[in-house]
Amino acid sequence: MALNLLNLSILFVLLNIINPFPFAEPRTLEASTTPFSKTLQNLRGVHRGQNAKGVGELRGYLQKYGYLTKGSSSNDNFDENVESALKHYQAFHHLRDTGVVDDDTIKKMSLPRCGMPDIITNPNPNPNGLVGAPENYTFFPGSPKWSKFFLTYRRTSGATVSINETAVRRAMRDAFQSWANVSPFTFNETTDRSADITYGFHRGLHLDLYPFDGPGRVLAHAFAPEDGRIHFDADELWRSNGSDIDFQTVGLHELGHSLGLGHSNDTDAVMQPNYDGQRRSLSQDDIDGIQALYGQN
Repeated sequence: MALNLLNLSILFVLLNIINPFPFAEPRTLEASTTPFSKTLQNLRGVHRGQNAKGVGELRGYLQKYGYLTKGSSSNDNFDENVESALKHYQAFHHLRDTGVVDDDTIKKMSLPRCGMPDIITNPNPNPNGLVGAPENYTFFPGSPKWSKFFLTYRRTSGATVSINETAVRRAMRDAFQSWANVSPFTFNETTDRSADITYGFHRGLHLDLYPFDGPGRVLAHAFAPEDGRIHFDADELWRSNGSDIDFQTVGLHELGHSLGLGHSNDTDAVMQPNYDGQRRSLSQDDIDGIQALYGQN
């Protein structure tokens, strides 16, 4: 037995020399195992009138992303406000608006996503009737926008991440160029601390009031013009080749926020809130949104 164990140990060492990451595979996004996704699994089938552990977390999720402002996130009562907010969420994401925690809703809510709210201008669904989901592209309240079309940007120092500096800068350069191609903007990278737009990686509580939550949930967030800050969660498995979390895809999305676009309910849009795979080309809805705000280039 001792000899066999020794042979197995030698074999394991040799295999790791040949391939130091023999078990590394791209993460399957649909099979999320975050605590919240497990909570959702336990809530399958829960509906109005029931009291179940985890409803408070669902309520908090709906509040965070703009579908509900009433009630306490520690309240596990699935009341009419939660039902109406859930219907609003389902309508926004083109799901059946049943008001029940069903499989399609669980799958959608379990996806990694942007930390910005989906509904910014109509946060309170009417408990007696569903507020209509926005049509495609949206803006921030008041439609804030940049007062100039030549913008500088820079990478800020931050946490160590799973993607190298060269790949990060290349991805952001391509993301800026995608928006420049369909708008009047010109972007120039700089090292000047007075850059208009800054981006960097952070963990947990960082430079704002929106702490990151570790891998698999909130990927990034950004602020409306003319703030210019874009923050990425350093704990994600960032990649430049389309596997795990494709950095350019998320960068393209967050830059849209920095330019003034809110979330879109167009499933093909870069500005839709969930991450469901690589998406590096702007959709017609994205183009319509930026041009409605700034005009054509």
